[in-house]
Formats: sequence, structure tokens, C-alpha cells
Amino acid sequence: MNDLPAFIDFARNTPEVLSELQGCSIEKWGDAHTPLDVDSKLVIDVARRHGYEISISDIYAAQCASLDKFWTDEIENGIVARRSLSRIQINVFQCHSVVYPYSASRISVF
Repeated sequence: MNDLPAFIDFARNTPEVLSELQGCSIEKWGDAHTPLDVDSKLVIDVARRHGYEISISDIYAAQCASLDKFWTDEIENGIVARRSLSRIQINVFQCHSVVYPYSASRISVF
């Protein structure tokens, strides 16, 4: 079983553990992201001293999951933005001319 989520919760609520992990951004883990530039060995050592069994693969998996969610959200935001821009263009140009999504050229719809 992966103890990383439980350890993150424990570390966030335990000031002495937070101080041991200073510079590892543990307060941000899980909610916004899992930082890529942490001292994984330090995190694992501190977790083990407090009875949590985590491995480097647990940290890598959390980082990959965070990046996957970030990437997916960015793609979805881009799609929504393009749809919104199209609606604005249709309203502004009253269906006479729109900007093609992937170039600066205009396409006349007459």
C-alpha cells in the first residue's frame, strides 16, 4: 500500500516534520502538484523515521500523476478557449469572416 498520501497529510500537520522537510514544498504536495525538484531521499528517510513506508517509485508515480493532470487540464483549457474565441468571432464578424484556428489567415464565409 502506498503511504505517501498519509505521510503528506501527517507532515503538513506536524511542524517538526515540516521543518525537517524544509525546501521540499511538502505543504503543496497533493493539492496543486507534486514538485519535481525535491530531495526524494530526504522525504523517504523522514517518512520511514515516522513509520511510513514510501519508495522512490511512489514519489515518481505521484509526480507523473500530477503532470498528467496538469497536461490534461491545459489541453482542455485550450479547447474551451478555442471554442469561446470562435463564438466571439461569429458574434463580432456576424458570420462574414472568421480567423482559422491555426493560422492568421481569414476565411470568408460569403
